[in-house]
Amino acid sequence: MATVSNRGTKDRPVWYCRYLDLDGKRKHRPTHQTTKAAALRYVAEIEARVARGQIGIPEPTEKERAAKTITVAELAARFMAEYDPPRLKDRKAYMLQIRPMVNARLLPYPLATMAAVSVKRLDVVTYRDALRRKYKAATVNLTLAHLHRMFAWAIEGEIIDCRNPCSKIERMRTVPSDAIYTREQCERLLGADCDPMVATALLTGMRYGELRGLRWSDVRFDLSCIEIKRSFQTTPKSGKARIIPLHSDLAPILLAWQERCPQTPEGLCFPVSRWGTYQLARRTYPCEVRALLAAADCPGDLQHPWHAMRHTFATLLAESGASIDAISRILGHSTGGYRITAGYVHTSLKYLASEIEKLRLMPGQPAAVLRIADYRQHA
Repeated sequence: MATVSNRGTKDRPVWYCRYLDLDGKRKHRPTHQTTKAAALRYVAEIEARVARGQIGIPEPTEKERAAKTITVAELAARFMAEYDPPRLKDRKAYMLQIRPMVNARLLPYPLATMAAVSVKRLDVVTYRDALRRKYKAATVNLTLAHLHRMFAWAIEGEIIDCRNPCSKIERMRTVPSDAIYTREQCERLLGADCDPMVATALLTGMRYGELRGLRWSDVRFDLSCIEIKRSFQTTPKSGKARIIPLHSDLAPILLAWQERCPQTPEGLCFPVSRWGTYQLARRTYPCEVRALLAAADCPGDLQHPWHAMRHTFATLLAESGASIDAISRILGHSTGGYRITAGYVHTSLKYLASEIEKLRLMPGQPAAVLRIADYRQHA
């Protein structure tokens, strides 16, 4: 009867099988399986073949040999060339994110030269720890997420036959951004001659891509609302459009800007000037907002100033008494529920102090009882 044995370690098992072949000789061969259960199934197939009068281990096909020898780097190249699932919103933009990750954060590391089927969880942990010494926590987590998706795609497409080594890998601890502008700073930004795009960001909480993709046909002055249909040239982050109210303070600003706004074929609200023409901004186009922030005496060293305005909108709206449901709908948080929206609200200590003062626990002073007879006039 055929048996299996582990010639490796507990963390790195190497399963071998021992069986009686068609020529009557007992042979000891590697199964190339990742688990004992898979090795037992493998050896059961060998016994079935021998019982049918066939060689125990047939010669692998060209596809099987390729699946065993393809490296992680080759798998990444194939992923970038072929990955196109139905729900991928913008393949070109996604590949612009993947390519730098592969070139800078995968190919220079030993993991890239390993056979994809031989990569174990310990190899991914070692790779993660090497990234930790050079990159920030959020960058490391994003790289592991891309690597996990690459392996999942290859396994589902039967390019490789193994378990996803990126599953259940502990991610780095990240600190959510709490950078916002104060109410006083917003008042300075919205003062005389305010920038219309900054005003729209602070009074709607729209994402940067949604601001760039906004068209005048989407600003419904007649209905006092804004239809958010695009992020740059594609759909918003959630994949579907949404409608938000047009703030009464924002309407006159946009009306005045509409008369001065440069004309574009798409009717963009906030086009950029490039090569002598006005057009839709690219994702990599640098924003000119830092000079506006400096002129208004606002912090201009924030890493993502436009996203800070989105956080500012959510925070000030919450401090003004808006419900978390309304904030979530306006921001367009379709997934994650209120948990995501709560991460955008960073209430100030002054606001918390005013809220805590609403609590009253001290007992009231006893009432002073006055005797009517003492105040009654005597005849």
